[in-house]
Amino acid sequence: MATHARPTPIGLSPAQLRNRMIVSARRIITEHWPRIDRCPMCGCGWPCTPTVYAYDYLTKVGQGGWAPPEHRGRR
Repeated sequence: MATHARPTPIGLSPAQLRNRMIVSARRIITEHWPRIDRCPMCGCGWPCTPTVYAYDYLTKVGQGGWAPPEHRGRR
């Protein structure tokens, strides 16, 4: 029985997959950006669960301090 290399998810290289995940995490943070003390998407207290996961991922890839450009200074 021959062994085959594992296929890359959706045909992307590891670098392409990482970049796509970074874009997705940033999009989650932008969409769930806090308004006063509540998440506008979830309605729950800040930080909401999707944002926590997105920041955890960005932290693991060395971009944990990222904030949406129009909100930088307000953090």
